Amino acid sequence: MKDFIYQVPTKFIKENGAEKKIGNELAAAGLKNILLVSSGDSFEMPLMKEIEEVLRTSNIIYTRLQGVQPNPHLTLVREGVQLCKREKIDFILAVGGGSVIDTAKAIAAGACYEGDVWDFFERKSLIECALPIGVVLTYPATGSESSNVAVINNTEVQKKLLISSSWIIPRYAFLNPVLTYTLPERMTARGITDIFSHICERYFCEEKTVGVVDRMAEASLKTLVEIGGRCLREPQNYELRSEIMWIGSIAQNNFLGLGRTQDWCVHALGNELSALFNCIHGDTLSVMMGSWMRYVYRFDIPRFSRYARCVFGVDDNLTPEQQAAAGIERTERFFEALHMPLKVKEIVNHPEENNIQRLVRQIPLRADGTTGAVRRLNRSDLEEIYKMAWQ
Repeated sequence: MKDFIYQVPTKFIKENGAEKKIGNELAAAGLKNILLVSSGDSFEMPLMKEIEEVLRTSNIIYTRLQGVQPNPHLTLVREGVQLCKREKIDFILAVGGGSVIDTAKAIAAGACYEGDVWDFFERKSLIECALPIGVVLTYPATGSESSNVAVINNTEVQKKLLISSSWIIPRYAFLNPVLTYTLPERMTARGITDIFSHICERYFCEEKTVGVVDRMAEASLKTLVEIGGRCLREPQNYELRSEIMWIGSIAQNNFLGLGRTQDWCVHALGNELSALFNCIHGDTLSVMMGSWMRYVYRFDIPRFSRYARCVFGVDDNLTPEQQAAAGIERTERFFEALHMPLKVKEIVNHPEENNIQRLVRQIPLRADGTTGAVRRLNRSDLEEIYKMAWQ
C-alpha cells in the first residue's frame, strides 16, 4: 500500500427523516443565507417544500436555483456563481443526485473566484477557496455527496471535464433511503452501475499486492451483485436502499482506493460519449466496461481472476485466464440483469465509426501520452476499445 493522506470532512446523517435536521445543523454552524440548488422536477416538489419550511422555521434565508440537467451544464453553473456573488450567499445546499451536487460544487468554487469558473476545469487556475456545501441525497450513484470531484459539461465546446479539490467536499450529507423509493427503475440501475464502476476504477490498479483495501472493495462489489436486482424488484426495501446509498458514498470518497494507483479509463471513455452524444453517464459505463476489461485483462490476469472468484464466485477449477474471462462475462450479465446497455448502438442513434477518432482526441492523457493504470493506454489503444464497444 502506498502512503496517503486521507480526510473526509463530511458529516453523514443517515436516517428516515434526515432532511428534517437541516435547519438545526445549519443554524448551529451560523449559516444564514443559502443557495438551494435542484433540478426543479415536479416529483421533487413535495421534498423541496418540506426543506423550505425547515429553513424558514430556522430563520435561514434561501434563494432557489433550479434547472440542473443530467450531464450538468456550465451555463447554469455560471448563473449560480453570479447569483451567489449578488446575494452574498454563505452556503449551498444541493437537493438531488450527482448532477445537482456537481453543479453546486462548481458554483461553490466559482463564487470565490474572480475569473471564469471554467478556468478550473481547463487547469488554468487552482481552487483556493469555496463556499461550504451540503447535500440532501435523492439519487445514490456518483458518490458526489462526500467526494472531492465535480464533473461539468461545456456544451459550447463539447467537453465534459472534472475538477478535484478538497475545498469542494461537502460538509453535510443528509441520507434518507426513503427519498429514493420513487426513483424509476432505470435510474436505480444506472446508479448501481455507476457505483460498481467507481469501485472497479480503484480496484483495477497498478499495484500487484492484495490487501485490506482490495478486500473491502471486493466485499462492496459482491454486495452490489447480490442486491442490485433485488433493489429493482423491491424499490421500497429500506435495508437494500440503505446499502446502496452507503456503498455509493464510500465508492467515491476514495475510502476504497487508498494506497492504489487508480485506473479511471472506463470513465474517460464514457465521459466523451456523454459529451459528444449527450448520453446518460451510467449507460456509458456499462457500455464501455466490458470492452475495456477484454482489452486489458491479460496484463493482470491474477487480479482479474481474483475479481471473478471473489465477486462472482467463478469456479476455482478453471485456469486463471479462464476465470478472468468468465469474470468479464459475468460482469456484463450483471449489467444485463439490471437492463443496462452493453454496446454503443444501444444508446446512440446510428453511431458512425468515423466519430471514434474525434472521441479519442478529446480524452486527456498524461505527459507520456497515456491514460489508465492496469495498462497504460495510448490513443491507438483507446480507439480499439471504442471499436470493440461499437460492434
